[in-house]
Amino acid sequence: MLFISAQIIGVLVIIVGAIASHMKTKSALLLCMVAVNVLLIAEFSLLGAITEVAVISVALVRSVTFFLYSKFGKKAPAWLLALFIAAQITAVILTWKSWICVLMVFDALETYGQWQNNLKVTRITIIVASVPVGIYNLLVRGDTGAINSAVRAVSASIALWHNHYRKRDKAKQA
Repeated sequence: MLFISAQIIGVLVIIVGAIASHMKTKSALLLCMVAVNVLLIAEFSLLGAITEVAVISVALVRSVTFFLYSKFGKKAPAWLLALFIAAQITAVILTWKSWICVLMVFDALETYGQWQNNLKVTRITIIVASVPVGIYNLLVRGDTGAINSAVRAVSASIALWHNHYRKRDKAKQA
């Protein structure tokens, strides 16, 4: 029953995660990421994936913090970026079960993506981080988590093309 409940929550993660990449503002994207992180914590708690829960708990605090900075039109200081990356790496080390836990270190790429103010870079970090995180999800039986990683990568790729490259190509044609 726990596994089925985790998968149901995972479906919600997929939906919200796919929507997040298409947000037009950093604040809106970060607000979606707060929701995704809350749902992911619930999903992986049910699956007993302690490393994922620890890393995503840090990611939740990160997303809320960066959302608040963004909402008030301020850039988070670089020391916060370093602090969140260090916290995520520490969470992996403290919850280490096997070599697959190292894959969760790649979630720190999204920390950089959320910290800076260029949505193009944010979308690229989502794409890059989705691959190792997706592999981790497959290995811990987070089936919907793996699907979520794939959907997020595709969604971020579409948003990247739609919001950054297609507009540039249209401008060249004009």
